[in-house]
Amino acid sequence: MFSQEIHIPDTINLIEEVFIYAPKNLEETGQKINRLDSLIIENKFLDDISSLLSENTSVFIKSYGKSSLSTASFKGTNASHTKLTWNNVELNSPLMGIVDMSLIPVAISENIKIYYGAASLSKNSNALGGLIELNSSTTWSKGVKAKIVSQVASYSSYDNLGEIRLGNAKVQSVTKLYHSISKNNFPFFNNDITNQQIEYRQNADYLKYGFVQEVYFRFNHKNIISAKFWKQLSDRGVPGLTSNEAGPNNNKNRQNSGMNVYATNYTHYGERLKFELNHGANFQNLNYKSTNYINGVGYLNVVNSFSKSNSIYNSASANYKFNEKAELNAQINYNFHFVNSEDSIVNQYLTAKRQEGGLNVSAYYEIFKNFKLALLLRQDFCDKNLNPFVPVLSAEYFFKNNLSLRASVGRNYNLPSLNDLYLKPSGNPDLKAEIGNNSNLGVSYFLNKKNFSLKTDFELNYNKINNWILWRPTAMGFWRPDNIDAVIASGCETNLIFEYKLRKVKFKNIVNYAFTKSVRADENANPNDQSLGKQLPYIPRHSANLFSQVSWSNFFFNYQWTYFSTRYTSSVAEPGVLVSIYPYFMNDIGIGKNFIFKKVDLVLNFKIYNLFNEKYRSVLWQPMPGRNYSLQLGIKLK
Repeated sequence: MFSQEIHIPDTINLIEEVFIYAPKNLEETGQKINRLDSLIIENKFLDDISSLLSENTSVFIKSYGKSSLSTASFKGTNASHTKLTWNNVELNSPLMGIVDMSLIPVAISENIKIYYGAASLSKNSNALGGLIELNSSTTWSKGVKAKIVSQVASYSSYDNLGEIRLGNAKVQSVTKLYHSISKNNFPFFNNDITNQQIEYRQNADYLKYGFVQEVYFRFNHKNIISAKFWKQLSDRGVPGLTSNEAGPNNNKNRQNSGMNVYATNYTHYGERLKFELNHGANFQNLNYKSTNYINGVGYLNVVNSFSKSNSIYNSASANYKFNEKAELNAQINYNFHFVNSEDSIVNQYLTAKRQEGGLNVSAYYEIFKNFKLALLLRQDFCDKNLNPFVPVLSAEYFFKNNLSLRASVGRNYNLPSLNDLYLKPSGNPDLKAEIGNNSNLGVSYFLNKKNFSLKTDFELNYNKINNWILWRPTAMGFWRPDNIDAVIASGCETNLIFEYKLRKVKFKNIVNYAFTKSVRADENANPNDQSLGKQLPYIPRHSANLFSQVSWSNFFFNYQWTYFSTRYTSSVAEPGVLVSIYPYFMNDIGIGKNFIFKKVDLVLNFKIYNLFNEKYRSVLWQPMPGRNYSLQLGIKLK
């Protein structure tokens, strides 16, 4: 929890602003868990999760452009090792094993937590890299509150959000509606073709809209039940490569998708026992079409694929607190997935189902003053087979000067996706589960004064992943997944949160930096294989970001800085020339003002993205926009 101003009505004096940090829960012993600052979430409320994470965390986002495919990876792992949940319902596709972060709006949740590495095991067993948790919440306040946020931006981009909260101390209802649309036709200089010239991005338009409905009921202070539903539809073009000289009528791709997710929860809060039941489902469908224009014939489909997946999630958990020094947690879960995919043109098809479940037991104990120890044991199954057994041991010591030292060692795994196993003709049913052995050592420090606060964290990490799944070309003309011997992902991460108040001026700075080394380390590989010891594709060695805000008398100024070092597009073991994407520094600024009235609050915010008009790429042959602008107006009814 970060700084907040506390006002006492009907009194003469105001309480001075203080900076408060919540104590670490016993169940978080030895683990790195990051709660995103509410100011960051508010600043990115109309954006998607990919831009939020890329600009404000050490999680690397591989993005094909605004509202195009974006995937996340932790600490040198790949996109399938990252899991995303919404109110305990997993959003990853069981078919592909990944989630497109550009399709997930920030506005669907109020609380965002990031579990790094083994910290995710208490929530999800397949997150080799980490887990991103999106949660909804309510305030149990009486009356009606409403909010409308509208934004107009460059390239005919329009975003709108409406929210209504109503209820009392017993019942609460939250309704959200959102709509985003853009032509996304930005100009760029194309130097990837013979006749280098300025072009406009084509077939990059997008449309996304949906709504969220939440209902909460509190029987008493010990028992709460909730139900949440989220529906979303999207339609977008998939722009071609800048190296394509066949013209805009060829390789014209389009994707539309739908998502229906619901989540129900019952929680009992006892004096010592907390009991929780969760049930939810995720229904997804997607249509991807690629067409070419033939003279005298017209447009012909070269790809026309349809896929749908239905996933059911169930879990029950209990936490028993013996005293302030000892806790015991237990969780059981059962999930079911059904997928169907087919392409009528290239004759690829897949129908499959999967059952998953398991038991997770963890114990936490303060052995002696300020020294805490945690042990987690997890055993899962998939269909009729037992998954690898997962133990994690972690410890943390708190010094008297607000310094803490933590360490953890453990194991985790990742199952092949259904697409990896069964897609015809390229699936490989003999794939093994990826198994990661990881260890972490970290130190945290915080300082809390009257008008000043500082919180910093530094962590070293090492993760050896055996049976890494890699798709490679075959002599038969298609790609096929195989297990390679091992990948070692190691490095360090650090972050800093600094807040300061000088009279009426408030300063806030959030800084993140990560060094990541992720290389193949096959013990039985050909010694002449030049990919050994080389950085894996699209994983930068260095990444950093900074968010800074200065506010005074309802005015505020934001500065966002993001950096990624050189990334390689392939390993030297693959066909073709090793290509690198040059590093880039991104600078965004925003200025705004809050207007406070008796019954309504207004906020006006003007932003400039890519302030210095830098020419950069996130993915090879996919251009990104130059300097662009947005104007946002928010209206909040009290």
